[in-house]
Amino acid sequence: MEGQTSRRILMIGGWVIAALVVILYLGSRYEFTLRKKATNGPSSPTPSFKQQSPRQPAPVQAQVRELSAEELFQRAAPSVVLVEVFDDRGHKRGLGSGFIGSDDGAIITNYHVIRGAYRAVARFADGTQAPISGVLGYDADRDVAVLRARGRLPNALKLGDSDRLRAGQKVAAIGSPLGFQNTVTEGIVSGIRLGLIQMSAPISPGSSGGPVLTARGEVVGVAVASAVGGQNLNFAVPVNWAKAYVGGNVERPLAEILRENTIVDRILDGEVSIPAGKARSWEIQVDPNLMSNAELRASVHSEGGLTGNIRIVLLRGERVLHDSGRVQRDDFHAPLDEGGSYNLVLDNSGSMMFARKVSGRIELRYVK
Repeated sequence: MEGQTSRRILMIGGWVIAALVVILYLGSRYEFTLRKKATNGPSSPTPSFKQQSPRQPAPVQAQVRELSAEELFQRAAPSVVLVEVFDDRGHKRGLGSGFIGSDDGAIITNYHVIRGAYRAVARFADGTQAPISGVLGYDADRDVAVLRARGRLPNALKLGDSDRLRAGQKVAAIGSPLGFQNTVTEGIVSGIRLGLIQMSAPISPGSSGGPVLTARGEVVGVAVASAVGGQNLNFAVPVNWAKAYVGGNVERPLAEILRENTIVDRILDGEVSIPAGKARSWEIQVDPNLMSNAELRASVHSEGGLTGNIRIVLLRGERVLHDSGRVQRDDFHAPLDEGGSYNLVLDNSGSMMFARKVSGRIELRYVK
């Protein structure tokens, strides 16, 4: 009898231990709650089990790998262009750089690259070319312009946020210095000066308009100038200045932009009297950084004394660019291709007795 009782106690204890094990196992996987006893429900509580959601690992932010100069060049170079510009007679008058800024053919460059252009074409490193059909927008003061090219074009470069650029960041510039297409240089951002990006990546004439890229392959600047006489002082305008014109739908012909920005300074508009044995002169200053297509146009008539003859001379230092000789009428057009000082002289020193009256129009024309 006592043996049966002991076996029963052991059996009951085994069931209790098994039940505890099951409860502990379920508790590790489920939230165990008891519902409140209903007034008219069953007398025993009914357990409710809610499965726990599995824990999700914390999201891992993708790290963007910095590219080498070689990788940057391989990715970006196909979308960098050499921009050639021509006058209204089809003569080539200059070149610069640019790059594709959108998939619909927007090409970002500097305004001064197209200043004074009647027509332009974009040339790619693979030998293909695309005509520039118009201008989507420009800012002459900030020196940015966005053009539209037609045809099958490479992919657009990714535009970054130039407001986030900081001194010390690595950058690379791609352009066509002196016409050497798709030349790459690298350096760092040296500073931000009055809104401009100062960098140590070297650029030269012809690089203007080319992209300045971060090590992640984003365009943050448009190469614009290098300081003459400085030790590797190079500058770019922020790409954010050009973004407002990317994606525009209204194209304006280059010829219209040319007319809109042509300035006419009247040197003579009417008449002037030149005493006997004297001369009247005007100094003309040409700044290539602010002026393009500078030229002098004159149509004048001289009268007085026996013959009315007068001499009209245009000088660049000691070099004579135009000399009419002693004439009554002179019509001439002289391009002022070099920067610096010119002198226009109405010379009546050949007359010892008679003053001469010169009438007509002499004007300095340039594109700002």
